[in-house]
Amino acid sequence: MTTPTVTSGITAAELYRLVNQPATTTGEVAAIEWPAGAISLDEANQTLIWELSDYGNLPITLSRSENEWIAMAPIVAVESVNNTAELNDVLLRQGISLPLASVGIVDIDGHDFYVAYGQLFGDSKLESICAELHATAGAAMEVAELIQTHFV
Repeated sequence: MTTPTVTSGITAAELYRLVNQPATTTGEVAAIEWPAGAISLDEANQTLIWELSDYGNLPITLSRSENEWIAMAPIVAVESVNNTAELNDVLLRQGISLPLASVGIVDIDGHDFYVAYGQLFGDSKLESICAELHATAGAAMEVAELIQTHFV
């Protein structure tokens, strides 16, 4: 998917339309390579929901609030991890090495999940939003591999 660049703050619905529009062929405006995958819009919650085929069908949300965008990808249910104290220590110690993303625990449908997330200003450039989606997805994949290898 490609999108012409825009630098002003936009809503989730406006971003959804931009991501889904055909690439410009005029060459006047740079194109952005959004992650490949199915995308839907939850307009009531100002959230875009992707299933990223580039990242093994990883689900990721991009939510808009008044002043920020939050990208979030669930990794694994906390209850699935054998030693959460050790994993938490490992994640806190290597957090700096995860580019542009953080790892936390959030409640999803009544269950705690490890998630990768990133935050941006609400008026961030589209290129920054796109980069954050890739960074958050990449971090989620790295943490999932760590957990799969050592903690389940």
